[in-house]
Amino acid sequence: MLPIRTVFFDLDATLWPPHDVAVTAFRQVLEKLGQPVPSDEVLLSNLGYQTSEIWQRLLPNATPELQQQARQLMGVTELALLKQGTARPFPGVVQTLAQLHQAGLVLCILSNCEGNYLRAVPDALGIGRYFSNRFCAEDYPGRTKSEILRQVLPRFEQPAAMVGDRWHDIKAGLSNGLLTIGCAFGVGQENELAAAHYRIQEFSQLTTILLGLN
Repeated sequence: MLPIRTVFFDLDATLWPPHDVAVTAFRQVLEKLGQPVPSDEVLLSNLGYQTSEIWQRLLPNATPELQQQARQLMGVTELALLKQGTARPFPGVVQTLAQLHQAGLVLCILSNCEGNYLRAVPDALGIGRYFSNRFCAEDYPGRTKSEILRQVLPRFEQPAAMVGDRWHDIKAGLSNGLLTIGCAFGVGQENELAAAHYRIQEFSQLTTILLGLN
């Protein structure tokens, strides 16, 4: 196999554990809107979906206006929580990204999140400097992660790899012919990663997989 030159990373539950921020934000938004608050497990199961889909799933009987209000409140609430400075990347993320970057690989983020969130989180984690490009669903309305990747991929040197923890990530990588790596430490279920070329238990394993191919 030719050396991997570009790597696309999912953000939430791949580069960092967003559990505390996400659950707290979900709860605050739902309580503020007077809506039922489901279990933490249900809330976390929505991570990885596009923001509009999340609120359709959590508030299926709500009006589009209420879903949009929840979406906007969620964005504001998450950013406020991030400013508290408690967010941390998964163990090994900083060191691994530094090694990949130093080896000359181009690193990008491809997330179903919104733009303000994508701009804020990597910098809050202290890893923003390693990524040459950040792509989010908000900038490509109506398109799936697979479709977004297909559109941006020609801009980058290949072969490329996709790293993520949900089925959206695995599908995006496989449907575009990328080496696909599933993160078993994320929020996705085991069966979501079944088709991935590799499954990793720790982020640092990427060094062996990606640099071992070079």
